[in-house]
Amino acid sequence: MAPFTVSASFVCVFAVLASLADALVRPQIDADSMPVSGLITVPLDKQYVPVIRNNRTVMYKTAYFGNIFVGVPEQTFTVVFDTGSGHFIIPSSKCKSEPCALHRRYERNASSSAIDIDHDGNEVPADLDERDQVSVAFGTGEIVGEFSQETVCLTPGVASESGAGNGSLSSAAECTRVRVVFATEMTEEPFSAFEFDGVLGLGLQALALDPEFSFMGQISRLNTLMDASFGVFVSSSDDVASEITFGGHDARRVSGELQWANVHNPELGYWQLQIRG
Repeated sequence: MAPFTVSASFVCVFAVLASLADALVRPQIDADSMPVSGLITVPLDKQYVPVIRNNRTVMYKTAYFGNIFVGVPEQTFTVVFDTGSGHFIIPSSKCKSEPCALHRRYERNASSSAIDIDHDGNEVPADLDERDQVSVAFGTGEIVGEFSQETVCLTPGVASESGAGNGSLSSAAECTRVRVVFATEMTEEPFSAFEFDGVLGLGLQALALDPEFSFMGQISRLNTLMDASFGVFVSSSDDVASEITFGGHDARRVSGELQWANVHNPELGYWQLQIRG
């Protein structure tokens, strides 16, 4: 079956630096950044990837990513938390290409909480040869993948303890049930250059094939114990970890009172604001 095509984009920060090796930075967790009640904070690693022109490094692409936990028993992956896309994508063990081989791959047969589905959400046999697929095009690459409904958690050791793997989320604010795209093909660019395994889309649900593919949409519908919002802290120093916080924002990370603005044209799926000159 021909795959559906979806456009998406994850953001990498470009920086001009005097000199820096291709490096993965795992900063120390801020000692003052202890857990805040009602919030779930995910520390972010940082990777610098050189951009080379005429055999010299002219700048660096910078990616921030953190851990996410999938299935029961949990399988750990690193993901970019991407506000410009609407799907959760990680490599499948079915993917044999070099970009997939460089990353951790999801083992479907190891998870008791997965339900294989077609693009409409109808359950299909796990061993079905011909599966619905989706093609997701990023700015510099593409993946092709299949669908399953899975338990996805923001912290480790939660799903199996709480029963969230069986669809009971009342006691697991850190988990939700969401449709996941498991990549069976990944292009070399950009996935071979970066350490992260996949992409967790945090865009509005209009970017997704179906609302149940939207991670934040599913949290707002299924998780009554957590506010459906998130905040990002980007550290000014590689010595202190950047963070993404779910369930609200960490007031210790802001210097003043927040100012709120409506999303412009939310039906487009992007976190965009209207600016008047």
